[in-house]
Parts: sequence; structure tokens; C-alpha cells
Amino acid sequence: MGRFGTGLTLVVLLLLLTPTALAQEEKDEDEDEPKILGIEGEDLGNVALYFLIATLAIALWKPAFKWLRKHGPERFDKEPREFKQKLGVFNRRFMKVHNWIGLGTAVLGTVHGFILEWHWTLWAGMVALWVLVFSGSMMQWRWPPKEMRKGARMLHFQRTLSIVAIILLYVGHVIVD
Repeated sequence: MGRFGTGLTLVVLLLLLTPTALAQEEKDEDEDEPKILGIEGEDLGNVALYFLIATLAIALWKPAFKWLRKHGPERFDKEPREFKQKLGVFNRRFMKVHNWIGLGTAVLGTVHGFILEWHWTLWAGMVALWVLVFSGSMMQWRWPPKEMRKGARMLHFQRTLSIVAIILLYVGHVIVD
């Protein structure tokens, strides 16, 4: 998908950041919001939104990582081997954080959905997010056969599923709100 996919991902990400997506409704004191462990369902949704945005930061990091590997040592006047080693360590840590935040996004979003009794479009978006979480996790595991990990990599790296998930979640929230 290339630049078009990255650009479309960024546009969808910006749509999520629009005031309509982050608008807080006036709450009546008498209104009893659904809660789990003392946390309101809407608040879980807000945290899941921020986690989703943090997870999607990979769309910006991966091209930057490739550019830094190619041009970083000369730009920052560093020894190429040492620079690439440090960059590789940072990338591995970034990927671990990406994986955990992605899992947190899916878990919090699912709990948010159960508490607030979602529309089917929201559940379809969550299924797409869970597919992304499992396919991303399979790339890290060593037990599945190589062909299965290769298929998971191809599925996870396609931005189409991420874009579909975001669009379904956005449209579903517009319908519900």
C-alpha cells in the first residue's frame, strides 16, 4: 500500500483526534453510568482510544527507523556499527511497547464494549483489532510453523485491516452517540 496507506492511516488517526471523537458530554449527577471495578465505561473507551493512537505510532516509526538505519550514522556523525546497534535495541524495545499497548487497546476496548452494549459495527472493528493483536503476537512466537508466521506477518503488515478497524470503530461510535 506504500505511501497511500500511510497517508490514509494518518488521516484516519487525525479524524480520531477531532473534537467530535474526544468530546465529553455533560453528565447529569443523577445519571447512573455503567461501571466495572469503579471505572466508568466511557472512561475505559477514552483510555482505549489513547492506547490505539499510541499503537498506531508505528506507522510513523517504521519509515523513520528505515531512514535512520540508512542515513543516521552520517547525519549524527556516529560510528555506523554502534549507531545501528543502539537503534536496533531501541527498535526492539519500541516493538515490545507496541505489542503490549496493542493488547491493552484490544482488552480495554472489548471491556468498554461489554459494559456499554455496543452496535455491531463496533464489534466488527474490535474483531479486526483482535486479528491484528493475534497476528502481531504470532510473529513473536516461535512455536507456529514458519508458513503460519509468514502469513501472520503478511496479514499484520497490511494497513488495510487497521484502516478498516478504525473506520468501523469511528462509524460505530457516531451511530451510538
